Amino acid sequence: MSNIKRQSFDETFWNIRAAKYDQLYWTKDRGYIREIIRLAYLKKHHIALDVGSGTGIMANEIKNYVKHVVAVDISGSMLGNGKWSDISTIKWDIGESLFSDGIFHRVFARMVFHHILDNLDRAILRCYDLLKDGGSIVVAEGVPPVNDPEVIMWYSEMFKLKEDRRTFTPELLTRFLIKNGFEDVKAHLYYMEDFSIANWVRNSGLSKQRQKKILDMHRDAPQHIKDAYHMRLTKGDCIVNTKNAIVVGKK
Repeated sequence: MSNIKRQSFDETFWNIRAAKYDQLYWTKDRGYIREIIRLAYLKKHHIALDVGSGTGIMANEIKNYVKHVVAVDISGSMLGNGKWSDISTIKWDIGESLFSDGIFHRVFARMVFHHILDNLDRAILRCYDLLKDGGSIVVAEGVPPVNDPEVIMWYSEMFKLKEDRRTFTPELLTRFLIKNGFEDVKAHLYYMEDFSIANWVRNSGLSKQRQKKILDMHRDAPQHIKDAYHMRLTKGDCIVNTKNAIVVGKK
């Protein structure tokens, strides 16, 4: 989740986020995790790399299907808050060299690439190089609920209140993978229902002021935004349906 290449890595930011990361409902959404695993077509002899593994939620699921998992993250605090039985962990930036090329059957990157503000192509190309011939990458990212320019703009502005990040669409993620050598690239969609905005902001390391601004932005959103999210307002919370793209490409 937090494998980032920024102008300067902010360990303090990730120290704060790591403390409550596992309290985020979305991180443990079983449907999301199962769909990522299903689309990876894992086999028992596979060696898998989980990029930006955070506290290891995906890595701990992946290990049930493969020979071994290597989990990497740029944040030591994220790794330090995880449980890593039978998983190798390394504090590492995916954009840098570490492993030999062609050693993994699968590379996973769930909710990671939106953090890479500089040299995303380099990070994706590094993932490509690390795969064996015939191996696959599985990239999962949250995306705007519809491909309407006004909705995409609102989505991007809302996220600016949370952090610096990229806004992806399934089409843009697909283009990034193709650009960096992947073939047979296919985008799949997963909709997460009953997503709690209050849970999300309260456990994302944000100040009370930022939390309020994000909640207010949802409550005050134009009706077409609310409709796109199937938004339901409750006392103290805003419940939405979120859209996620799971994009798979082969080497």
